[in-house]
Amino acid sequence: MRFTVRPGEDPIARVDSTLLAAMGLPGGGIVSVGSSHVAVRPGEVPQPTAIMIGPIAMRNAGVAEGDNVDVKRALLPQARRVVLEGKSLPVAGQQIAHSLQGTPLAAGDTVVIDPSYTDTPRAEPTEIKVVSVEPDGAVLVGGATVISSESDEETAAPKARTGAPTTAEALLAGLDNELESLTGWLSLLTSADDLPSAWGLPRVAGVLVDGPSGVGKSELVAEAARLAGATVKELSLELVFKPERLLDSLEAAVKGAVTPGVIFLDRLESVAGDEGMFRNQTAAILRWFLDAVAERPRLATVLGVTSLGQVDQSIIKSPLLPRHLSIPPPDVDRRRLLLQAGLARVPTDVLDYDQLAARSAGFSGADIMAAIVHASAMVARSGGAVSFDMMVEALRTTTPSLGTAQLGEVPSYGFERVANLEDVKQRLTEAVIWPITEPERFARLGIEPPRGLLLYGPPGTGKTFVTRALANESGAAFFAVKGAELLDKFVGESERGVREVFARARAAAPAILFFDEVDALAPVRGRSSTTVNDSVVAALLTELDGVSDRGDIVVIGATNRMDLIDPALLRAGRFEAHIELGLPAPEARRALLEISDVPFADDVEMDRLVEVTEGLSFADLTGLLREAALVALRRDSTALAVTWADIEAAVVTRS
Repeated sequence: MRFTVRPGEDPIARVDSTLLAAMGLPGGGIVSVGSSHVAVRPGEVPQPTAIMIGPIAMRNAGVAEGDNVDVKRALLPQARRVVLEGKSLPVAGQQIAHSLQGTPLAAGDTVVIDPSYTDTPRAEPTEIKVVSVEPDGAVLVGGATVISSESDEETAAPKARTGAPTTAEALLAGLDNELESLTGWLSLLTSADDLPSAWGLPRVAGVLVDGPSGVGKSELVAEAARLAGATVKELSLELVFKPERLLDSLEAAVKGAVTPGVIFLDRLESVAGDEGMFRNQTAAILRWFLDAVAERPRLATVLGVTSLGQVDQSIIKSPLLPRHLSIPPPDVDRRRLLLQAGLARVPTDVLDYDQLAARSAGFSGADIMAAIVHASAMVARSGGAVSFDMMVEALRTTTPSLGTAQLGEVPSYGFERVANLEDVKQRLTEAVIWPITEPERFARLGIEPPRGLLLYGPPGTGKTFVTRALANESGAAFFAVKGAELLDKFVGESERGVREVFARARAAAPAILFFDEVDALAPVRGRSSTTVNDSVVAALLTELDGVSDRGDIVVIGATNRMDLIDPALLRAGRFEAHIELGLPAPEARRALLEISDVPFADDVEMDRLVEVTEGLSFADLTGLLREAALVALRRDSTALAVTWADIEAAVVTRS
């Protein structure tokens, strides 16, 4: 949009409110002007197409009074570091950061330090030139921005690695749509012209944001409020135990709020859950709070909750909260960024961040930081560097906070414990491990990897065992579900169980979702005496078809009777790859015997043992060796090996 430059005041530019709203910035924001950026707010202007800019902003932008310039909305990253000209700063860097918070700048710009923000006010504002910023380009000064002088940089401790994101940036990665939506709502509700009233909109208090702890709700609200030009007052409700204290806290927050402002209530479920002796009182207090916020112009609230199911329905369905935003747990890309951010200043060896991210399935941002602190403690005294093995150990000994949602486990053994089955292991590698570790293989040929696999064959042939080993090889979380476990006689419960299983897998992606005995869960529709199975099949089809929403999730089913499974589940796009595991051939039985932990005496001939176990499955063979070991202990409690006589006795016992 074209504007005419008119003289104004630093540091905030002014634009006609109607045109600003047309640009998608009803309450103000950041815009590009000339070669620089400037914060803009609605205000009085001499003509509708005028932009009022102060002299320093004009100088930074390279424009003059009367110029016609393009003005565009801009979203800038938060500055990690800003270096100012000179040997020393006039006041502490933290005070300068506070003075410049919300200010867009770039290398070469001149900034003004407002004395009213410092502990040592000066008669006149101080102008200082920006030498460099990190990351490069135009940035926005935020609460975590580090500001220093040139001389400070020369003597400072090692800087953060170039390109490493901040923790806040990592948590917000991939949440562009959620950030844009929340920014729009807060801009509307805190706008200077009270747009909801001016446009005749219904009364609205704010937005409800749900997502597990540590997924970045606070960072999302802070960034959205900053972009909307509002301040944030955050209240955590975890330590509120009585309705009276809740009422006092909320009343003080509403009365003391500075507009434009946002009141962020985090951990709402701790006071507004469906259980508890004060449930009715707290729900009534929260309804009063929403009314109070909705009545006050330029004030909004964001309610944060880990799960909508934990909050009283009278709050969730309130017309004053018309918008719900769901924030997913950190996926593998966000976890990689969090690891890079947390280790940016830590001395490290060369680290494979992709592998570390894959091994941290189910970790929140706080969990990843806890693992980094643990790894850092390993080298604090020695003065060495954090290695890949140290980080793996730190992740292994850190319990994911999302584990309360029954996160999957990563089995302790890999393909080395799987006897033979080379073709099966190769096909599983292609379908599961490659998409996680080398997705470019599929991108090169323009195809999507298979998302559903079905293992079928007689009982005991290793279907579950090889799938668990696959989870270890891929670094994915592993969810094993027995088909019959999800069946419930109550209407809707089985379908809900299916949805929850997929939701837990999405939270821990990359993940393997393993349905054992899938024929019991999803038999051919129309053959069951109840409608439960038919409803479960429909729920499974819905989840399996949501390929784009599942993320890095592979669904594997196992069955002894493939002919009993509903045919709709077996087509392409669902359980499309069918892998048979039959009774083990002689070489497969030999491979299992060779990796077995059972010690054999000298009189046990391997060829003979392989021959006499013809027709046994892997499970049968393992059971035979266990029985032979028990026979040896009955014969001699101090026995150290299994003899051929023990094996023959075990064969007779099990036959």
